[in-house]
Amino acid sequence: MSNKVESQSPIKRYIVKEVWKDYEVTLEVNHSRLTPEVSTILNNFWTGAKDRLQTENGNSVRAVIRYFGQTMINMMLNEGGSTFCIDNGKPKYFGCPGPIWTKDLHEEEGWGGSLENDPYGFCGIRVIAADVEAPCFEDLELVEVSNA
Repeated sequence: MSNKVESQSPIKRYIVKEVWKDYEVTLEVNHSRLTPEVSTILNNFWTGAKDRLQTENGNSVRAVIRYFGQTMINMMLNEGGSTFCIDNGKPKYFGCPGPIWTKDLHEEEGWGGSLENDPYGFCGIRVIAADVEAPCFEDLELVEVSNA
C-alpha cells in the first residue's frame, strides 16, 4: 500500500458565458500564478471591484476569472466574433487563435502583460476555446417607428 499523495494540478478550466446570447469562452487558469493576492491587485485595478467581489461572494480569484472572460467576450465581439475549439494538437488550416486572443488581452492595461514562453501571462489566465458570434445581417430586424 502506497502512502503517496497525488498532487492536485494548479491548472483548472472554467467556462464564462452569457446565457441569453450564447456567448462562451473556455479559460484555463494557473492557480499557482492567479493567487488571492494577485487577483486582489488585478480586481482592484478596475472600477467596480467591490461589485465583482460581492457577486462572487468575496472570492477575488473567481471575480478576476469571470472579468477576464467578460473582457475577452467584449474584445471578440468588437472584432466580429470568434469561434474555435480547444487545440488538441491536430493540424488546422489556420491554427488555433486562442494564444493570439490571450496575448492581446494580456497586453491590455491592468492585466500585467505577457511572459516569454508562458501562455498564462502575469495574470495566470489564457483562453483555450470560444463561441462568440456577432449577429449577422439575417439575425437583425428593421422596424419603422412612428415619429414622436
